[in-house]
Amino acid sequence: MVMTVVLLAAALTPVAGCGGGDATAWLEDCGQAVAEYDNQGGYLHFEQDLAYLLLTEEGEFEQNLRVAGDIVLPDRETYEYAETVSSSRQPGQTQENAFTYLTLDGGTTAYVQGERLSQQLGVVGWIHYRPLSDQNRYFDYTALMTSLADMGEKPEFVGYEDSGGERCAHLRYLASSQELINTRVAQDPSFAAQFEGLDLGEVMGELLVEIWIGAADKLPRQVAMDQSFSLEGGKSSTTRLVFVFSGYGGEPPVPIEAPAFANEAF
Repeated sequence: MVMTVVLLAAALTPVAGCGGGDATAWLEDCGQAVAEYDNQGGYLHFEQDLAYLLLTEEGEFEQNLRVAGDIVLPDRETYEYAETVSSSRQPGQTQENAFTYLTLDGGTTAYVQGERLSQQLGVVGWIHYRPLSDQNRYFDYTALMTSLADMGEKPEFVGYEDSGGERCAHLRYLASSQELINTRVAQDPSFAAQFEGLDLGEVMGELLVEIWIGAADKLPRQVAMDQSFSLEGGKSSTTRLVFVFSGYGGEPPVPIEAPAFANEAF
């Protein structure tokens, strides 16, 4: 699963109002800075790391996911996706999946290539296709930061810290399971139907959110989300999701443009 993300920078307009340890003001100004950056159009490099561990009486299941790429707002994006899945019930049989994704229109259509995909389809190189609505492959930074700014309890100002070489305000807060569900359903209305009959509020638990906001431009440099909960039957799980943003106001290392040749998916 790819949780959505995107950013950018150009000549940024200074954001007023943020000061000292007022965590609410920092979060509000961050949301305003993200919206202004999105409207201006610009470049952003992003990295996403997910670590998920499920413990049961029968053994454990582990998933690690890494996504790293570049975005030019409002709708150009490319990234490398790498996922590994392992289970103690199948020792030495780690499953891996990797591909390169590119879109020039906000995820409406896409180009993808990868070794596993080539083997399955019997083609080599890029494949041009229209993603299904439930695939959620587009990394939507603006939507992510908007939802994070609108959810949770009153944020706490932890202090000033360095993140990516920038002086940042470190904030944290707890978000309820219902807020997470509402956000997920807003992104994908089919989400609730997938878990019909299950009390998601009980299953998902609370989420600890931490955000590091650049002191100079009020743009986020890092987001970390941690969640853990227990289920019946001795089951428990932990999830840690980290986003890192950099390159505001810069240029992508390689132009994000359609490949010279692509196979059409049918």
